[in-house]
Amino acid sequence: MFTDKEHRGPFVFSEELGNLSIGVESASNVVSTQMIEANDNDLLLSTSEKEENRGASSNGSAYSAPSIDVSSNQLLATHSTQPSVAIDDLLGLGLPVAPNPAPSPPPLKLNARAVLDPSTFQQKWRQLPISVSQEYSMNPQGVAALTTPQSLLRHMQGNSIHCIASGGQAPNFKFFFFAQKAEESSTFLVECVINSASCKAQLKIKADDQSTSQAFSAFFQSVLSTFGMT
Repeated sequence: MFTDKEHRGPFVFSEELGNLSIGVESASNVVSTQMIEANDNDLLLSTSEKEENRGASSNGSAYSAPSIDVSSNQLLATHSTQPSVAIDDLLGLGLPVAPNPAPSPPPLKLNARAVLDPSTFQQKWRQLPISVSQEYSMNPQGVAALTTPQSLLRHMQGNSIHCIASGGQAPNFKFFFFAQKAEESSTFLVECVINSASCKAQLKIKADDQSTSQAFSAFFQSVLSTFGMT
């Protein structure tokens, strides 16, 4: 706790003081001088003991203080964080903002007076890849109306879908249709094979603009679904 200098200083000073007293005073004063030295030693001893006790107590508080401070800081951080998180969750501030949905494409508009000669149709059919190939279930009324296939051609033409060739006989009928977008010369080509026994239609669609093939396929099926319903 103390350096040699701090620990020995008072005793050296008392020894020097005792030597001076013995060398100067008379023998009658030796007893009083020794008593003074004893009292001084007692005072110094009590002082050193107090300092040691004070040092021990200060050392104990020094070790305990950081743990109290750290724990209190942690408690404060925990209590201050939890309410803010709860409030954010309650108000919805902690949730990510959902992006705006992409705008839906404009409805498909077809040219009611589209014209395409058979040779151009055949050339495009050979060159263009198949964009959509799927099977579609027809309603029984539509299948029953196929006893007169021309009725299907008129129905599709009323929705701007034109037939360029047809053939077959029950239960299999084959039709080739085409359509064109109203605002541009993009063309859709369709092969439609209808099996009247299974009420199924096999569709193959090719298009100049591949990005609009699905939209045209949905439109074609919606028109076909209403055939024979009136």
